[in-house]
Amino acid sequence: MTPEVLAAARLPGAWLDSPLVAVGAGLLLLACLGRLVRRRPRGRWAVASLVAAVLVAATTANALTGYVPTLQAARVALTGDLPGGRLVSFRLGAPDLDVATTTVHVQLPRDYAAHPDRRYPVVVLLPGSPGRSTDWFAAGGAARTVDALVDHGLLPPVLVVTPDMDPDLLGAGEDTECLDLPGGPQWETYLYRDLVPAVDARFRTLARPSSRLLGGESAGAFCALDQGLRHRDVWGPLVAIEPFGDPGPAVRGELSAAAFAAASPARYLPTVPVPAPVPVFLGTGRDAPERAGTDDLARLVTARGWPLLRRDVPGGHTWTTARDLLPYGLAFASRYLDAGAGAAG
Repeated sequence: MTPEVLAAARLPGAWLDSPLVAVGAGLLLLACLGRLVRRRPRGRWAVASLVAAVLVAATTANALTGYVPTLQAARVALTGDLPGGRLVSFRLGAPDLDVATTTVHVQLPRDYAAHPDRRYPVVVLLPGSPGRSTDWFAAGGAARTVDALVDHGLLPPVLVVTPDMDPDLLGAGEDTECLDLPGGPQWETYLYRDLVPAVDARFRTLARPSSRLLGGESAGAFCALDQGLRHRDVWGPLVAIEPFGDPGPAVRGELSAAAFAAASPARYLPTVPVPAPVPVFLGTGRDAPERAGTDDLARLVTARGWPLLRRDVPGGHTWTTARDLLPYGLAFASRYLDAGAGAAG
């Protein structure tokens, strides 16, 4: 990955998640509190202090997570739209699976309208938890990264699909980790039975597993790795950024010990049956808590003799780390993504 490509993929004007912004908000709060103590009447300064305290909390959280790096990211998060009209959406649910109707966002290739007979590979990116379908475009910088990689010949033109995958955020009150839970939502089935056919029906896709890349961040990375390994008739190469090797405590009480192990790549990777080697990207932050577990996953993938790229970048478990890793993950997986005749002009 050349510095030129990384520079092209980097979000311009990414300052909102800087710790300096949080420091500035803290200084503003101190100033307001000082006025509150010394001035009368105090009502105006009490309101100002409250607003400043909210700013401190928001900017501190943003500095820790990297969730809103730019003004455009804030706009995307609020409106679900990108400049140029290339980000479209549709609503999809599965009542029989207890999956609520939510929004799926799709970034169209820049030449989509100009080539009505052309079909495209699909990149599905799953958000973390809590998360929304706009997260990869707002916090993750996916639109700019994809365009930069396409411009430098490291990725064919693709459709980028980001579904809502977090029931907690959507009000269902339960984190499923994209699994089919006994007596609960069946998100695993929803992904391959409903989401994939819905995208293929609405857009000009190359509707085959080898032309579908599945990726994700944090909980979405676990989902991508787990679903991608257990449903090889649906998915092609896998990109897991800040992954976990099992579903974690969120669903441990919902599954039997056997079912938990059957949904844990860290346990089943040595023996999972696959028809062909699975290309896998594994990346995380050097200070992230999942780094050791990611190393373990990498050893298991290597033991299978599968194509693997393991990459660390400075940072912890944040969206900043995810943005930094996405170009590496997509460029690696692109080598194994079948663009077929659909990529020809």
